[in-house]
Amino acid sequence: MKTSEDFQNRTETGQTNPADSAVRAARTHQDYWKPRLKQRQYQDRDGRIVIIPEWQVRMFHLGKEAWFNLETANQAAAAAKARDIFLSLVAAGWPATLAKYKPSVQFKASVCTLGEFLADVGKRGHLRPITVRRYSGMLRRIMADLAKVDAGLKGKALRAKYDHVNGGHKAWLKKVDDQSLSLLTPESLAAWRNEYTARAAADPIARKSAERSAASFLRCSRALFSPDVLRVLKVPLPPTPFAGVKIKDPGPQRYHSDINPEWLLACAARELRKANPQQYLALVLCLWGGLRRKEADTLTWAQIDFQARQIHIRRTAHFEPKTEESQRTVDLAPGALDVLRGYMKGSTSEFVLEGGDSNPTATYGYYRADRTWRQLQAWLKEKGIKQRKAVHALRKESGSLVASAFGIEAARQHLGHRDISTTSAHYVEKRRRIEVPLPAENAGPSRTRLRKPRRASQ
Repeated sequence: MKTSEDFQNRTETGQTNPADSAVRAARTHQDYWKPRLKQRQYQDRDGRIVIIPEWQVRMFHLGKEAWFNLETANQAAAAAKARDIFLSLVAAGWPATLAKYKPSVQFKASVCTLGEFLADVGKRGHLRPITVRRYSGMLRRIMADLAKVDAGLKGKALRAKYDHVNGGHKAWLKKVDDQSLSLLTPESLAAWRNEYTARAAADPIARKSAERSAASFLRCSRALFSPDVLRVLKVPLPPTPFAGVKIKDPGPQRYHSDINPEWLLACAARELRKANPQQYLALVLCLWGGLRRKEADTLTWAQIDFQARQIHIRRTAHFEPKTEESQRTVDLAPGALDVLRGYMKGSTSEFVLEGGDSNPTATYGYYRADRTWRQLQAWLKEKGIKQRKAVHALRKESGSLVASAFGIEAARQHLGHRDISTTSAHYVEKRRRIEVPLPAENAGPSRTRLRKPRRASQ
Protein backbone atom coordinates (compact mmCIF):
# COMPACT_ATOMS: atom_id res chain seq x y z
CA MET A 1 0.00 0.00 0.00
CA LYS A 2 1.48 3.34 -1.07
CA THR A 3 0.96 6.39 1.11
CA SER A 4 -0.09 9.69 -0.40
CA GLU A 5 2.64 12.28 -0.85
CA ASP A 6 2.67 15.21 1.53
CA PHE A 7 3.64 18.15 -0.67
CA GLN A 8 4.25 20.41 2.32
CA ASN A 9 6.85 18.48 4.27
CA ARG A 10 7.46 15.39 2.03
CA THR A 11 7.96 13.30 5.15
CA GLU A 12 6.11 10.22 3.92
CA THR A 13 6.99 10.20 0.25
CA GLY A 14 6.92 6.58 -0.89
CA GLN A 15 8.14 5.26 2.43
CA THR A 16 5.88 2.22 2.30
CA ASN A 17 6.17 1.54 -1.41
CA PRO A 18 7.76 -1.91 -1.85
CA ALA A 19 8.74 -1.10 -5.41
CA ASP A 20 10.83 1.86 -4.26
CA SER A 21 12.61 0.07 -1.44
CA ALA A 22 15.05 -1.75 -3.75
CA VAL A 23 15.86 1.47 -5.58
CA ARG A 24 16.64 3.31 -2.39
CA ALA A 25 18.71 0.50 -0.89
CA ALA A 26 22.48 0.82 -0.94
CA ARG A 27 24.56 -1.48 -3.09
CA THR A 28 25.80 -3.12 0.08
CA HIS A 29 22.25 -4.36 0.79
CA GLN A 30 20.78 -7.41 -0.92
CA ASP A 31 17.53 -5.57 -1.77
CA TYR A 32 19.52 -3.40 -4.16
CA TRP A 33 20.35 -6.44 -6.29
CA LYS A 34 16.91 -8.08 -6.52
CA PRO A 35 15.64 -6.03 -9.48
CA ARG A 36 19.03 -6.45 -11.19
CA LEU A 37 18.98 -10.23 -11.29
CA LYS A 38 18.41 -11.91 -14.65
CA GLN A 39 17.26 -15.33 -15.75
CA ARG A 40 19.09 -15.57 -19.02
CA GLN A 41 17.90 -17.65 -21.93
CA TYR A 42 19.28 -19.33 -25.01
CA GLN A 43 18.04 -21.10 -28.13
CA ASP A 44 18.63 -24.83 -28.37
CA ARG A 45 19.28 -26.86 -31.53
CA ASP A 46 15.57 -27.30 -32.20
CA GLY A 47 14.99 -23.55 -32.09
CA ARG A 48 13.22 -23.58 -28.73
CA ILE A 49 13.88 -20.81 -26.17
CA VAL A 50 15.24 -22.26 -22.94
CA ILE A 51 15.26 -20.16 -19.75
CA ILE A 52 18.08 -20.86 -17.31
CA PRO A 53 16.45 -21.33 -13.87
CA GLU A 54 19.41 -20.01 -11.88
CA TRP A 55 19.65 -16.27 -11.36
CA GLN A 56 22.59 -14.35 -12.86
CA VAL A 57 23.91 -10.84 -12.42
CA ARG A 58 26.23 -8.60 -14.45
CA MET A 59 28.87 -6.65 -12.52
CA PHE A 60 30.64 -3.43 -13.62
CA HIS A 61 33.78 -2.32 -11.78
CA LEU A 62 36.86 -0.28 -12.76
CA GLY A 63 36.02 -0.36 -16.46
CA LYS A 64 35.53 -4.15 -16.62
CA GLU A 65 32.33 -6.20 -16.66
CA ALA A 66 31.45 -9.87 -16.21
CA TRP A 67 28.39 -12.10 -15.71
CA PHE A 68 28.17 -14.25 -12.59
CA ASN A 69 26.00 -17.34 -12.25
CA LEU A 70 24.51 -17.18 -8.76
CA GLU A 71 23.71 -20.95 -8.82
CA THR A 72 20.30 -20.67 -7.20
CA ALA A 73 16.69 -20.18 -8.28
CA ASN A 74 15.86 -18.46 -4.99
CA GLN A 75 15.78 -14.73 -5.63
CA ALA A 76 16.60 -13.70 -2.05
CA ALA A 77 19.59 -16.04 -1.87
CA ALA A 78 20.75 -14.88 -5.29
CA ALA A 79 20.52 -11.22 -4.26
CA ALA A 80 22.56 -11.92 -1.12
CA LYS A 81 25.27 -13.61 -3.21
CA ALA A 82 25.29 -10.75 -5.72
CA ARG A 83 25.90 -8.36 -2.84
CA ASP A 84 28.81 -10.52 -1.62
CA ILE A 85 30.35 -10.51 -5.10
CA PHE A 86 30.13 -6.72 -5.26
CA LEU A 87 31.78 -6.32 -1.86
CA SER A 88 34.55 -8.68 -2.95
CA LEU A 89 35.18 -6.62 -6.09
CA VAL A 90 35.49 -3.43 -4.07
CA ALA A 91 37.71 -4.94 -1.39
CA ALA A 92 39.88 -7.41 -3.34
CA GLY A 93 39.55 -6.52 -7.02
CA TRP A 94 38.82 -8.64 -10.08
CA PRO A 95 41.47 -11.39 -9.81
CA ALA A 96 40.54 -12.47 -6.29
CA THR A 97 36.79 -12.22 -6.99
CA LEU A 98 36.97 -14.27 -10.19
CA ALA A 99 39.15 -16.86 -8.47
CA LYS A 100 36.51 -17.23 -5.74
CA TYR A 101 33.23 -16.99 -7.64
CA LYS A 102 34.29 -18.04 -11.17
CA PRO A 103 37.25 -20.38 -10.66
CA SER A 104 36.91 -21.76 -14.17
CA VAL A 105 37.68 -18.35 -15.66
CA GLN A 106 41.37 -17.69 -16.22
CA PHE A 107 41.64 -13.99 -15.53
CA LYS A 108 45.36 -14.05 -16.20
CA ALA A 109 44.72 -15.02 -19.79
CA SER A 110 42.84 -11.76 -20.40
CA VAL A 111 45.64 -9.60 -18.97
CA CYS A 112 49.23 -9.52 -20.15
CA THR A 113 52.22 -10.29 -17.97
CA LEU A 114 54.65 -7.66 -16.75
CA GLY A 115 57.27 -8.83 -19.25
CA GLU A 116 54.83 -8.59 -22.17
CA PHE A 117 53.79 -5.11 -21.07
CA LEU A 118 57.36 -3.80 -20.78
CA ALA A 119 58.33 -5.32 -24.14
CA ASP A 120 55.37 -3.61 -25.81
CA VAL A 121 56.19 -0.29 -24.14
CA GLY A 122 59.76 -0.48 -25.43
CA LYS A 123 58.56 -1.40 -28.91
CA ARG A 124 55.65 1.00 -29.41
CA GLY A 125 56.04 3.73 -26.77
CA HIS A 126 57.62 7.12 -27.33
CA LEU A 127 59.92 6.96 -24.29
CA ARG A 128 63.67 6.80 -24.77
CA PRO A 129 65.23 3.34 -24.30
CA ILE A 130 67.28 4.47 -21.30
CA THR A 131 64.10 5.87 -19.70
CA VAL A 132 62.21 2.62 -20.28
CA ARG A 133 65.07 0.65 -18.76
CA ARG A 134 65.24 2.79 -15.62
CA TYR A 135 61.50 2.95 -15.08
CA SER A 136 61.14 -0.78 -15.77
CA GLY A 137 63.58 -1.55 -12.97
CA MET A 138 61.46 0.44 -10.52
CA LEU A 139 58.23 -1.22 -11.65
CA ARG A 140 59.85 -4.66 -11.34
CA ARG A 141 60.85 -3.83 -7.78
CA ILE A 142 57.23 -3.07 -6.90
CA MET A 143 55.96 -6.18 -8.67
CA ALA A 144 58.53 -8.41 -6.95
CA ASP A 145 57.37 -7.15 -3.55
CA LEU A 146 53.69 -7.60 -4.40
CA ALA A 147 54.22 -11.14 -5.75
CA LYS A 148 56.60 -11.96 -2.86
CA VAL A 149 59.19 -13.30 -5.29
CA ASP A 150 61.93 -13.01 -2.66
CA ALA A 151 59.83 -14.33 0.22
CA GLY A 152 61.66 -16.94 2.30
CA LEU A 153 65.01 -16.43 0.54
CA LYS A 154 68.07 -15.78 2.68
CA GLY A 155 71.80 -15.42 2.28
CA LYS A 156 73.21 -16.73 -0.98
CA ALA A 157 69.79 -17.53 -2.44
CA LEU A 158 68.66 -13.93 -1.89
CA ARG A 159 71.85 -12.49 -3.37
CA ALA A 160 71.53 -14.66 -6.48
CA LYS A 161 69.25 -12.08 -8.15
CA TYR A 162 72.30 -9.81 -8.48
CA ASP A 163 74.39 -12.52 -10.17
CA HIS A 164 74.71 -11.41 -13.79
CA VAL A 165 77.41 -13.99 -14.59
CA ASN A 166 75.88 -17.33 -13.61
CA GLY A 167 72.29 -16.56 -14.63
CA GLY A 168 70.87 -15.71 -11.22
CA HIS A 169 69.71 -12.26 -12.29
CA LYS A 170 68.17 -13.63 -15.48
CA ALA A 171 66.21 -16.26 -13.53
CA TRP A 172 64.96 -13.60 -11.10
CA LEU A 173 63.85 -11.37 -13.98
CA LYS A 174 61.86 -14.24 -15.50
CA LYS A 175 60.01 -14.83 -12.22
CA VAL A 176 59.07 -11.17 -11.99
CA ASP A 177 58.20 -10.73 -15.68
CA ASP A 178 55.92 -13.80 -15.60
CA GLN A 179 53.65 -12.13 -13.02
CA SER A 180 50.25 -10.97 -14.25
CA LEU A 181 49.81 -7.25 -14.56
CA SER A 182 46.51 -7.70 -12.72
CA LEU A 183 48.50 -7.70 -9.46
CA LEU A 184 48.88 -3.95 -9.91
CA THR A 185 45.77 -2.31 -8.48
CA PRO A 186 45.22 1.00 -6.68
CA GLU A 187 44.73 -0.94 -3.44
CA SER A 188 47.87 -3.06 -3.82
CA LEU A 189 50.02 -0.06 -4.76
CA ALA A 190 48.82 1.93 -1.76
CA ALA A 191 49.52 -1.05 0.50
CA TRP A 192 53.01 -1.43 -1.00
CA ARG A 193 53.82 2.23 -0.34
CA ASN A 194 52.70 1.98 3.28
CA GLU A 195 54.66 -1.22 3.85
CA TYR A 196 57.79 0.19 2.20
CA THR A 197 57.84 3.28 4.42
CA ALA A 198 56.94 1.26 7.53
CA ARG A 199 60.25 -0.62 7.27
CA ALA A 200 62.04 2.53 8.41
CA ALA A 201 60.40 2.16 11.85
CA ALA A 202 60.66 5.28 14.01
CA ASP A 203 63.92 6.69 12.67
CA PRO A 204 62.92 10.11 11.22
CA ILE A 205 65.86 10.26 8.79
CA ALA A 206 65.34 6.71 7.50
CA ARG A 207 61.59 7.22 7.22
CA LYS A 208 61.96 10.42 5.19
CA SER A 209 64.41 8.65 2.90
CA ALA A 210 61.94 5.76 2.48
CA GLU A 211 59.12 8.19 1.68
CA ARG A 212 61.22 9.81 -1.04
CA SER A 213 62.20 6.44 -2.48
CA ALA A 214 58.62 5.13 -2.50
CA ALA A 215 57.37 8.32 -4.18
CA SER A 216 60.11 8.04 -6.80
CA PHE A 217 59.29 4.37 -7.51
CA LEU A 218 55.58 5.14 -7.92
CA ARG A 219 56.11 8.29 -9.97
CA CYS A 220 58.47 6.65 -12.45
CA SER A 221 56.33 3.50 -12.72
CA ARG A 222 53.23 5.63 -13.33
CA ALA A 223 54.96 7.23 -16.32
CA LEU A 224 54.85 3.84 -18.08
CA PHE A 225 51.04 3.92 -17.77
CA SER A 226 50.56 7.45 -19.11
CA PRO A 227 47.71 7.88 -21.64
CA ASP A 228 50.18 8.62 -24.46
CA VAL A 229 51.89 5.28 -23.85
CA LEU A 230 48.79 3.14 -23.27
CA ARG A 231 47.12 4.52 -26.39
CA VAL A 232 49.56 2.73 -28.73
CA LEU A 233 49.95 -0.59 -26.89
CA LYS A 234 48.50 -3.82 -28.29
CA VAL A 235 48.72 -6.14 -25.28
CA PRO A 236 45.57 -6.76 -23.16
CA LEU A 237 45.68 -4.43 -20.18
CA PRO A 238 43.82 -4.27 -16.86
CA PRO A 239 42.20 -1.04 -15.64
CA THR A 240 44.82 1.65 -15.07
CA PRO A 241 46.43 0.62 -11.76
CA PHE A 242 47.51 4.15 -10.82
CA ALA A 243 44.01 5.63 -11.08
CA GLY A 244 43.27 7.18 -7.71
CA VAL A 245 46.72 6.45 -6.26
CA LYS A 246 47.87 9.59 -4.50
CA ILE A 247 51.65 9.90 -4.50
CA LYS A 248 52.62 11.72 -1.35
CA ASP A 249 55.03 14.59 -1.84
CA PRO A 250 57.84 14.02 0.68
CA GLY A 251 59.07 17.58 0.29
CA PRO A 252 62.30 18.83 -1.29
CA GLN A 253 65.61 17.27 -0.34
CA ARG A 254 67.43 20.51 0.27
CA TYR A 255 71.11 20.81 -0.45
CA HIS A 256 73.36 21.18 2.60
CA SER A 257 76.90 22.00 1.59
CA ASP A 258 79.87 20.34 3.22
CA ILE A 259 82.30 21.80 0.68
CA ASN A 260 84.67 24.73 0.95
CA PRO A 261 85.07 25.40 -2.78
CA GLU A 262 88.19 27.58 -2.46
CA TRP A 263 89.97 25.00 -0.30
CA LEU A 264 88.81 22.12 -2.50
CA LEU A 265 90.05 23.81 -5.67
CA ALA A 266 93.40 24.57 -4.02
CA CYS A 267 93.75 20.91 -2.99
CA ALA A 268 92.88 19.78 -6.50
CA ALA A 269 95.45 22.12 -8.06
CA ARG A 270 98.11 20.84 -5.67
CA GLU A 271 97.29 17.10 -5.76
CA LEU A 272 95.61 16.42 -9.11
CA ARG A 273 96.74 18.94 -11.71
CA LYS A 274 100.03 17.17 -12.41
CA ALA A 275 99.53 13.72 -10.94
CA ASN A 276 95.99 13.10 -12.30
CA PRO A 277 95.24 15.82 -14.87
CA GLN A 278 92.04 14.22 -16.17
CA GLN A 279 90.50 14.21 -12.70
CA TYR A 280 91.40 17.87 -12.30
CA LEU A 281 89.84 18.73 -15.67
CA ALA A 282 86.62 16.88 -14.75
CA LEU A 283 86.46 18.76 -11.46
CA VAL A 284 86.86 22.11 -13.25
CA LEU A 285 84.02 21.33 -15.66
CA CYS A 286 81.62 20.39 -12.84
CA LEU A 287 82.62 22.97 -10.23
CA TRP A 288 83.35 25.99 -12.44
CA GLY A 289 80.97 25.15 -15.26
CA GLY A 290 78.17 23.47 -13.27
CA LEU A 291 77.96 20.69 -15.87
CA ARG A 292 76.23 17.37 -15.33
CA ARG A 293 78.51 14.36 -15.48
CA LYS A 294 77.04 13.28 -18.84
CA GLU A 295 77.42 16.79 -20.26
CA ALA A 296 81.09 16.92 -19.26
CA ASP A 297 81.72 13.32 -20.36
CA THR A 298 80.60 13.98 -23.97
CA LEU A 299 81.73 17.62 -24.21
CA THR A 300 83.70 18.37 -27.39
CA TRP A 301 86.22 21.11 -28.01
CA ALA A 302 83.92 22.50 -30.70
CA GLN A 303 81.39 23.37 -27.99
CA ILE A 304 83.83 25.73 -26.25
CA ASP A 305 84.00 29.30 -27.57
CA PHE A 306 87.32 30.64 -26.27
CA GLN A 307 86.68 34.04 -27.82
CA ALA A 308 83.37 34.57 -25.98
CA ARG A 309 84.53 32.56 -22.92
CA GLN A 310 81.52 30.24 -23.09
CA ILE A 311 80.55 26.56 -23.21
CA HIS A 312 77.56 25.68 -25.40
CA ILE A 313 75.60 22.70 -24.10
CA ARG A 314 73.55 21.45 -27.04
CA ARG A 315 72.38 18.29 -28.77
CA THR A 316 75.19 16.58 -30.66
CA ALA A 317 75.81 13.24 -32.34
CA HIS A 318 77.18 11.99 -29.00
CA PHE A 319 74.81 13.62 -26.52
CA GLU A 320 71.05 13.95 -25.93
CA PRO A 321 70.11 16.71 -23.44
CA LYS A 322 68.01 15.77 -20.44
CA THR A 323 65.42 18.44 -21.36
CA GLU A 324 65.21 21.25 -23.88
CA GLU A 325 66.05 23.70 -21.10
CA SER A 326 69.31 21.79 -20.55
CA GLN A 327 70.57 23.31 -23.81
CA ARG A 328 72.20 26.48 -22.59
CA THR A 329 75.26 28.71 -22.66
CA VAL A 330 77.61 28.59 -19.67
CA ASP A 331 79.84 31.60 -19.04
CA LEU A 332 83.39 30.78 -17.90
CA ALA A 333 85.65 32.64 -15.53
CA PRO A 334 89.09 33.59 -16.93
CA GLY A 335 90.81 31.04 -14.66
CA ALA A 336 88.67 28.16 -15.94
CA LEU A 337 89.25 29.24 -19.52
CA ASP A 338 93.03 29.21 -19.00
CA VAL A 339 92.82 25.65 -17.66
CA LEU A 340 90.82 24.48 -20.68
CA ARG A 341 93.12 26.24 -23.13
CA GLY A 342 96.12 24.47 -21.60
CA TYR A 343 94.47 21.06 -21.93
CA MET A 344 93.42 21.72 -25.52
CA LYS A 345 97.02 22.20 -26.65
CA GLY A 346 97.96 18.63 -25.80
CA SER A 347 94.70 16.95 -26.84
CA THR A 348 94.37 14.79 -29.95
CA SER A 349 90.69 13.92 -29.46
CA GLU A 350 87.51 15.79 -30.34
CA PHE A 351 86.37 15.28 -26.74
CA VAL A 352 87.56 17.40 -23.85
CA LEU A 353 87.96 14.42 -21.51
CA GLU A 354 89.99 11.39 -22.54
CA GLY A 355 88.11 8.11 -22.70
CA GLY A 356 86.53 5.53 -24.96
CA ASP A 357 84.05 5.93 -27.79
CA SER A 358 80.68 7.54 -27.24
CA ASN A 359 77.58 5.34 -27.01
CA PRO A 360 74.47 7.54 -27.37
CA THR A 361 72.16 4.51 -27.71
CA ALA A 362 73.20 2.95 -24.38
CA THR A 363 70.27 2.04 -22.13
CA TYR A 364 72.38 2.25 -18.97
CA GLY A 365 74.63 4.84 -17.33
CA TYR A 366 77.48 4.67 -19.83
CA TYR A 367 80.39 7.10 -19.48
CA ARG A 368 83.34 7.42 -21.85
CA ALA A 369 85.64 8.50 -19.03
CA ASP A 370 84.25 6.10 -16.45
CA ARG A 371 87.65 5.49 -14.81
CA THR A 372 88.21 9.23 -14.39
CA TRP A 373 84.82 9.69 -12.75
CA ARG A 374 85.33 6.78 -10.36
CA GLN A 375 88.74 8.06 -9.29
CA LEU A 376 87.41 11.60 -8.82
CA GLN A 377 84.53 10.26 -6.72
CA ALA A 378 86.99 8.46 -4.45
CA TRP A 379 89.20 11.55 -4.13
CA LEU A 380 86.23 13.75 -3.18
CA LYS A 381 85.23 11.25 -0.50
CA GLU A 382 88.73 11.45 0.92
CA LYS A 383 88.32 15.23 1.15
CA GLY A 384 85.32 14.84 3.40
CA ILE A 385 82.41 15.17 1.00
CA LYS A 386 79.74 12.98 2.62
CA GLN A 387 77.12 13.00 -0.12
CA ARG A 388 76.59 9.72 -1.95
CA LYS A 389 76.95 11.38 -5.35
CA ALA A 390 80.03 13.43 -4.56
CA VAL A 391 80.68 14.43 -8.19
CA HIS A 392 77.13 15.74 -8.53
CA ALA A 393 77.68 17.81 -5.37
CA LEU A 394 80.19 19.88 -7.38
CA ARG A 395 77.36 20.95 -9.70
CA LYS A 396 75.18 21.90 -6.73
CA GLU A 397 78.03 23.88 -5.23
CA SER A 398 78.46 25.72 -8.52
CA GLY A 399 74.77 26.66 -8.50
CA SER A 400 75.03 27.91 -4.92
CA LEU A 401 77.97 30.16 -5.79
CA VAL A 402 76.12 31.67 -8.77
CA ALA A 403 72.93 32.18 -6.74
CA SER A 404 74.73 33.98 -3.93
CA ALA A 405 76.42 36.36 -6.38
CA PHE A 406 73.81 36.87 -9.12
CA GLY A 407 70.48 35.53 -7.82
CA ILE A 408 68.37 32.40 -8.13
CA GLU A 409 67.29 33.01 -11.75
CA ALA A 410 70.92 33.24 -12.84
CA ALA A 411 71.58 29.94 -11.05
CA ARG A 412 68.64 28.32 -12.88
CA GLN A 413 70.03 29.42 -16.24
CA HIS A 414 73.54 28.35 -15.24
CA LEU A 415 72.35 24.84 -14.31
CA GLY A 416 69.80 24.50 -17.13
CA HIS A 417 66.70 23.72 -15.05
CA ARG A 418 63.19 23.90 -16.45
CA ASP A 419 61.68 25.31 -13.27
CA ILE A 420 63.22 27.68 -10.76
CA SER A 421 61.66 25.66 -7.92
CA THR A 422 64.00 22.77 -8.77
CA THR A 423 67.00 25.06 -8.42
CA SER A 424 65.78 26.52 -5.15
CA ALA A 425 64.76 23.23 -3.54
CA HIS A 426 67.60 20.90 -4.49
CA TYR A 427 70.63 22.79 -5.79
CA VAL A 428 71.15 26.00 -3.84
CA GLU A 429 72.19 26.62 -0.25
CA LYS A 430 71.95 29.99 1.48
CA ARG A 431 75.35 31.66 1.51
CA ARG A 432 74.82 35.18 2.77
CA ARG A 433 73.84 35.94 6.33
CA ILE A 434 70.39 37.43 6.77
CA GLU A 435 70.16 39.24 10.08
CA VAL A 436 67.60 41.53 11.67
CA PRO A 437 69.46 44.69 12.80
CA LEU A 438 68.52 45.23 16.45
CA PRO A 439 70.35 47.46 18.98
CA ALA A 440 72.82 45.77 21.33
CA GLU A 441 71.62 44.79 24.80
CA ASN A 442 73.83 47.37 26.59
CA ALA A 443 73.20 50.13 24.08
CA GLY A 444 71.07 53.10 25.05
CA PRO A 445 67.61 53.72 23.77
CA SER A 446 67.36 54.19 20.06
CA ARG A 447 66.93 57.71 18.78
CA THR A 448 64.47 56.49 16.21
CA ARG A 449 61.02 57.69 17.17
CA LEU A 450 58.05 55.50 16.44
CA ARG A 451 55.23 57.44 14.91
CA LYS A 452 51.62 56.73 15.63
CA PRO A 453 49.74 55.31 12.69
CA ARG A 454 47.56 57.79 10.88
CA ARG A 455 43.84 57.44 11.04
CA ALA A 456 42.18 56.17 7.95
CA SER A 457 40.45 58.86 5.95
CA GLN A 458 36.71 58.83 6.30
